[in-house]
Amino acid sequence: MKEFVAVDFETANPQRVSACSIGYAKVSNCEILETKSFLMKPVGGHASFQSKIHGIKEDHTNDKPNFLELFPTIEEIFNYQLVAHSIFDKQVLNALSNHYDIGLCFEYIDTCAMAKRQLPDLKNHKLKTLAKHFGLPAFQHHDAGEDAVTCAKIFLNLIGESGIDFSKSVETDISEFTGLIKGILADNEVNYKEVYGLLYWLEDHTEVASRYKHLFAKTKEALDDEYLDVLEEDEIKGILQEVLHGLKK
Repeated sequence: MKEFVAVDFETANPQRVSACSIGYAKVSNCEILETKSFLMKPVGGHASFQSKIHGIKEDHTNDKPNFLELFPTIEEIFNYQLVAHSIFDKQVLNALSNHYDIGLCFEYIDTCAMAKRQLPDLKNHKLKTLAKHFGLPAFQHHDAGEDAVTCAKIFLNLIGESGIDFSKSVETDISEFTGLIKGILADNEVNYKEVYGLLYWLEDHTEVASRYKHLFAKTKEALDDEYLDVLEEDEIKGILQEVLHGLKK
């Protein structure tokens, strides 16, 4: 994997949508090229428990942009493979995308899950534990920028140990995706249950969803009212036929 962006969010209250800080580290050819972090005005305000964890309080964010206002500044990073430590950051990003109706599609790798598979004998798989295991420099935990940099370094170490080519997993998903579309189109009809199943699959396979953004966006839009009319069925069938034609090339 030549390029990726490691990201980290801090939240201001128990809701996943309450991001108050984002940090990222952009990596190309195993070298960290850019690191940045931003404070944000969170949805739902600050709770004392979360503030004690990361030290970010209302007076730090009351004059900062919210995620939607910040988005044009950081939008470019979501075109890369995203890497983060745990499923938490994916949930935060999805919650923000839904709240602000941005419609983000992104590829995501969880380094915590990777570490559990590759290093089962460690006492735990927290960021600090893995940093120590790989001999990485000390860092300020719960600072989004420093966490993102450490996550990037951990990911590079995990790739180095495994020798895994992560692009192959995407191709396996594409094969499954092709079979799913063929099954839907087998009777030349598209129904509500099939479209919901397709949407769930795409939500679980963000790498493929990011390749077929129009299909992903259309299935979400069509199911917003929990009803699929004839025009929507025909439109989605047409998109699926186009996608399948492209996959066969």
